[in-house]
Amino acid sequence: MLMLRFLLTKSKRFDMGIRTNIIFSVFWLLISCLLTATNSVYASAAPGSKDNTQTSAKSISLDDTNLLYRGRVTDSKKFSLTGSGLSFSISGGSIWASFTTNNKTQAALNIVIDGDDKTLILRPGSHRYLIADELPQGSHNINILKRNEAGKGSVQLTKLEINSSHHLMHTQRQQHRLLAIGDSITCGYGNEATHNDEGNTVSNQNGYQTYSAIAARALQSDLMIVCWSGRGISRNRSLKNDDVGLLPQLYHYILPNEAQQNWQPADFVADHILINLGTNDNANSKTKGKLNKDLYLDAYQSFINTLRNDHPGAHLIFAIGPMNAGEISHWLPELVEKNENSSTLIFTPFKDNSEIGGHYHPHVSKHIKMSEQLSEHIKSL
Repeated sequence: MLMLRFLLTKSKRFDMGIRTNIIFSVFWLLISCLLTATNSVYASAAPGSKDNTQTSAKSISLDDTNLLYRGRVTDSKKFSLTGSGLSFSISGGSIWASFTTNNKTQAALNIVIDGDDKTLILRPGSHRYLIADELPQGSHNINILKRNEAGKGSVQLTKLEINSSHHLMHTQRQQHRLLAIGDSITCGYGNEATHNDEGNTVSNQNGYQTYSAIAARALQSDLMIVCWSGRGISRNRSLKNDDVGLLPQLYHYILPNEAQQNWQPADFVADHILINLGTNDNANSKTKGKLNKDLYLDAYQSFINTLRNDHPGAHLIFAIGPMNAGEISHWLPELVEKNENSSTLIFTPFKDNSEIGGHYHPHVSKHIKMSEQLSEHIKSL
């Protein structure tokens, strides 16, 4: 600020336009710093004071058996799908993690410490972040999970560090496993938006607060989410090339946004599989024509056959809602008749505007109610 005052008072002939530009430049610099601080509860680079110095930290092998990887993660510790990442328990102290993201995308993570959910918006490129600062002595559960969907890019964990005086603790996997397959609803599109015009952003899409994630915690089930906004089972929402990148095609990849590294089904054999697909198949029907029932059900049955092969003992839940479902809710029972160990789940429509988030998608308040429906449905089986 002293330099600014010097520049503005150095000469009476100082050009007014230049003075204005300098003032605005400094103003936006200050605003940028404030926004960075606001978004960086855990997002700032690791501090180097007190015991949080580089020398007091030790690296943890990313293949340590006490690290539980969630969802779909490659051997190089790269993940992109909603809810994918890792979890572990620690005896206390501080935690640092280094991540690499694509320079053209902005990804976000849920940092959940003992059930307290914080947001980490990652900076493009490779950076080191302070995940937890001086946790008290005792067991603490840490979850680092992809907050937004694969369309927002991949994240690669490159390093994990903790205080030298602390250690990881054994974490038990849940006994049951839930696989949730869907579109933007399942991804949590705009579920933290304050108004339906907001759409979907890196900060208002929260995968940890989606209906399947909330239900999985209530059911004490490990969860894998495979979802992508705008995708369908027989046709996508898009007006052109609407049969490219259908969800059943993306299902086969660890990183569907990069269409590489096939998923190995044996790594996660589910007890229950929720399929909530059809909203996008039914979209844009005035332009594309009414959704063909036979086309939809044939594509659905083909996907069921794939899932049966990968998860032979799983109970399949054919779900739809709460957005525009058209006649799909009346078609799904036909699939139950043809497939054993299956059921339908029709999510209730929106009660009022308080349940609506970005671009008329379910708000977190609606996801909570949907999670209750899903939980009760699974318990009743």
